Amino acid sequence: MSTNLCWDILVEVSILFSFLLLGSYLRAKIKFLQNFLVPVALIGGFLAMLMNESFIGKIAPYLSLPFDIDRLGVYVYHLLAITFIAMAWRKPEGEKRGRDAVAMGVSSSTLYALQGVVGIGLGFLLMYTIYPGLFPTFGAIAPLGFGQGPGLTFSIANGWETNFNFKHAGNLGLTLAAFGYFWACFIGVPLVNIGIRKGWATLVKDKSHLSRDVYTGFFSKDSKRPIAGKLTTTSEAIESFAFHVALIGLMMLITYIIMFPIINLLIGVGAAGIASTLEGFFFIFATLLTLLARIIVHKIGLGHIIDNGTMSRIAGLSVDFLVVCSIAAISLAVVIDFIVPILVTGVAVGLVTLYFCFWYAKRSYDKFPFERAIAIYGMLTGTINTGLILLRMVDPEYETPVAQDLVYTSAISLPLCAPLLFMINLPLKGVEVVGDSWQTVNPAAYWQTLIGVLAMYIVLMLVYRLTGLVKFKRPLRKIWIDD
Repeated sequence: MSTNLCWDILVEVSILFSFLLLGSYLRAKIKFLQNFLVPVALIGGFLAMLMNESFIGKIAPYLSLPFDIDRLGVYVYHLLAITFIAMAWRKPEGEKRGRDAVAMGVSSSTLYALQGVVGIGLGFLLMYTIYPGLFPTFGAIAPLGFGQGPGLTFSIANGWETNFNFKHAGNLGLTLAAFGYFWACFIGVPLVNIGIRKGWATLVKDKSHLSRDVYTGFFSKDSKRPIAGKLTTTSEAIESFAFHVALIGLMMLITYIIMFPIINLLIGVGAAGIASTLEGFFFIFATLLTLLARIIVHKIGLGHIIDNGTMSRIAGLSVDFLVVCSIAAISLAVVIDFIVPILVTGVAVGLVTLYFCFWYAKRSYDKFPFERAIAIYGMLTGTINTGLILLRMVDPEYETPVAQDLVYTSAISLPLCAPLLFMINLPLKGVEVVGDSWQTVNPAAYWQTLIGVLAMYIVLMLVYRLTGLVKFKRPLRKIWIDD
């Protein structure tokens, strides 16, 4: 057989998509998966992970599947950019958002900063006590995995692995992102059920409103099906879906042309660390350039050729495949080696997120506090899609403004959280690469990082409080204040 046709890539991608189909079948048939509304991509990803060489390959090598773990990470990196570009091409719909939408944006940013304080603080504590060989940026992986999802986490952590010899950093990023999904599904869904029983949900008073379609993941033949998108080109000229994919490809190319001469220049002057960070933020620059392009397109009167629904479908496809790839790449050996730091940081960050999402709710939001709390919780333990999945349990038709406000929330939180994305690299100032390893040369850089992240959290809390977006209603120790 010819060896220059990249059959290995074709087979690998086909296998991963097959796991999506298998996940869909299992979700439609198994009550346990339905009751917890486990996303199909998560099911498929875990099945693929069990079949990689580090899991079943240790027991029955002949049954393991030929996944190239490094290549799966590359898929995750580029799918992240595709997802954000597709969403950036979308034109915001609906009226201007109100106070509660702004409060959601600020509260999610504050919580993300708190995740950073907890994760980084515990990482340093472990490094100086029971786990002395831990790399100083390990603690940042938990807030990245929980608050930003697997794509960005792998992108940044892989840069630490490549340039600073933080071994298995990319895989650890994917592992902690998967841990976040555990919190979203197996803690989030019972939380929704508790909220419904206690009467906290505004629209839903019991679970009878949820159609079987929500649980199985498939619309029945008699269901009213939503419209996926609208054609903006004639098929005789170009398929509309192909046109939208081409717009995404154009923005990736433009971003590459602008960014990589700068990255190569930084490497040439000995600033490989900065170059690595910049490369990890490829998706941010691609998003910003796409937002600029969208403004230009609408200014010249061509906004009608871009369909929000089609771009949403492309983003959804990208996210589903991204999740499958990210979980399939998790290595059992890495999980075992780092099981203590993973559990300590993952449990602590999860508990803090859970507590404060609901502590803020009745102190921040005038309308639909439970719906907003559960949506933000889902977003800060997974992705915006996870937040929407949990929200649908209490707002099945998205009748409340919370779904749109959640999209608005991500737009507000991105610039507010940007300083944290840069500060997590500060510990690298205290590290010196030595051959295939690393050593600490400036421990002060570690504590400067923790102080900086803590200061960011305090500043955001002050903004949150002084703007009146949060009120410290008593009793302060009570998570949910009754009306």
